[in-house]
Amino acid sequence: MTLLDCTLRTSGQLIGATPSPQLVADYLAVCARIGIDVIELGPVHDPAGRTGGPLPDLLPDLLPDLLLVAPTQWYGPRFAVLLDAAELPMGDGPAAAAADRIAERIATAPLPVGLVRVAVRYDEVARAAAPLGRLREAGFGVCLLLTEIDLASYPELDRCLAETAALGPLDAVFLVDSLGSLRPERVIELVQSTRAAVPAPVGIHAHDNQGFALHNTVVARSAGATWQDAAVHGIGPGAGVTRTEQLLALLGAAPSDLGPLLELIATHFAPLKRRYGWDAGPRQVMAGLARIPVAAVRGLGVS
Repeated sequence: MTLLDCTLRTSGQLIGATPSPQLVADYLAVCARIGIDVIELGPVHDPAGRTGGPLPDLLPDLLPDLLLVAPTQWYGPRFAVLLDAAELPMGDGPAAAAADRIAERIATAPLPVGLVRVAVRYDEVARAAAPLGRLREAGFGVCLLLTEIDLASYPELDRCLAETAALGPLDAVFLVDSLGSLRPERVIELVQSTRAAVPAPVGIHAHDNQGFALHNTVVARSAGATWQDAAVHGIGPGAGVTRTEQLLALLGAAPSDLGPLLELIATHFAPLKRRYGWDAGPRQVMAGLARIPVAAVRGLGVS
């Protein structure tokens, strides 16, 4: 099993800025002790293109803080970054050139980023082919994140998985519950279909709109998913995601082993939750049930 913690990225999305240096330092110190396999640092963008998204580029803004706690040697989890294929230019040539620029920027970073996760909507997998290929050629491990996967009809899912299988070697393929709409039975179906069609490990990234994030993560694991996303205290926009502390406890971590993580939550993440309030409130629940973005819920008469 591979546990990937995406706290730094999802917290940045929530607050619209990179986390504080002290939070980053304390977080990394805890991650090195509690069994996290991969730390996702945040988004990375084409240096020659538009920045895209709510956050600035990872490398100039976050790495100085990371270097405070890992200045020369790092013996903890691997580092990953996230690339949104929708931000890349259209066409294989321009997309490949953008991926080359991104690969060069990551390779020259002072921290050893070894894994790039490329996010793409389930019906646009072909857009990821060129950048994935160039990143792989540059020596990075590559993962594919299939977003909004719950919206795929059966013919669309078959086409999506066939295109994914044709992408070449992948470290993992993640099923992303972008709308917080996945039900456990659908999770099992998606994991089994992906395992049957794609020669790569399967992962799950679960949102908590309906209160199912942890349950869906465990169900995915029972169906054969071997990569699991989580974030400390579930931090993230909307309802948040699977909680790292709950998942570790379910996987058998002793209370004493979880002590540093719980202290981290009390110091940094509980205050953030009081301020930003990510949770499965009425709008988040309704959005998950209706399989629509939370922003569209006001149109259904729910405030």
